[in-house]
Amino acid sequence: MIKYINQYSFSFDELNFNEEKLFEAFRDFSTQNFPLLEELYQQLYPSIKQNCKPVAGYKYFESEHITFQKNILSIDNIEFNLGPIIYRDLKDASDIFIFVCTIGSDLEKEVQKLISEGDTISAFILDRIASELVELTADLLELKIQNELNTKNYNLTNRFSPGYCGWSVSEQRKLFSLLPEDFCGIHLTESSLMIPIKSVSGVYGAAFNLIRKDYHCDICDAEFCYRRKSD
Repeated sequence: MIKYINQYSFSFDELNFNEEKLFEAFRDFSTQNFPLLEELYQQLYPSIKQNCKPVAGYKYFESEHITFQKNILSIDNIEFNLGPIIYRDLKDASDIFIFVCTIGSDLEKEVQKLISEGDTISAFILDRIASELVELTADLLELKIQNELNTKNYNLTNRFSPGYCGWSVSEQRKLFSLLPEDFCGIHLTESSLMIPIKSVSGVYGAAFNLIRKDYHCDICDAEFCYRRKSD
């Protein structure tokens, strides 16, 4: 049975970060640099495994708590201006999950330590790996939610986060207002930056026998989007 609030703690091994995912995360690198990348990863691996502490959770809202109208999603009377791209995917959902996930702050500290030691190449590589590990944490949370929904033949939409696909990052604070304080150990700064930095938040839609659509990268101009990198 799906819970209304749920939180998970994962191990680094559960994220299944392997060599294939390492090279995918650095696909903009020349393949000539892959041997160096692999060498530095092996050097960083003990620290990554020790300091990556994945935590993820969600809050579940059934249909009576949500409404959709003209690019607007309302959850418990809090309005989110999703914009047309996200609205197109979510408008057929009957239920909504608000989620957050993080790998904690220890890897961020390791990045800063490497910078202070002048090892900017290792710091850059570790920082990007940490970003990938957050996304893998979100992927694992998605699997957990979908497995719980399988009992009622519900499917999830793609996940969407403030700051992407035309959804303003300024609405992050509204999102967090619907979650318990410091949920999963994450809080917001005055400028709506998540702390720890290596964190992700957003929403899923869910509905009976919902057909999941592809991301609309062809009509989105956000060059920084991690989904665009995989195209």
